[in-house]
Amino acid sequence: METADLYQSLTFLAYATGAIVIIVGGMLVKVLFDVSKLTKNINETAAEVRTELVPTLKNINKSVEIVSGIIIKTDEGVNKIKEAIKNSPLNIFSKIAGVTGSISRGFMSGLCSAFKLFSKKK
Repeated sequence: METADLYQSLTFLAYATGAIVIIVGGMLVKVLFDVSKLTKNINETAAEVRTELVPTLKNINKSVEIVSGIIIKTDEGVNKIKEAIKNSPLNIFSKIAGVTGSISRGFMSGLCSAFKLFSKKK
């Protein structure tokens, strides 16, 4: 009787293993199908992004070139103005303004000192 029970247990184990293998195989096929769909969607998305990205990058490059040209022209203009001011008589006036500023500061500080000296009460 023991061998009959053993055979019956082994038969049940074989059927259960077969059923589990079939279930796992079905789930594996479903996962592979979903991965395949996902890969197709990613490819489509990448192709669409690529087609949209190329013109956008061209526009950005043109904009950068335009802005760079404007910056270069502005820099050249500023340098020309600096050179013109450096070579013109206006440069002398800027130096005179610095000297008169220091003289006026000294005069004002002396004047304040005199007011403080005379305003002291004894």
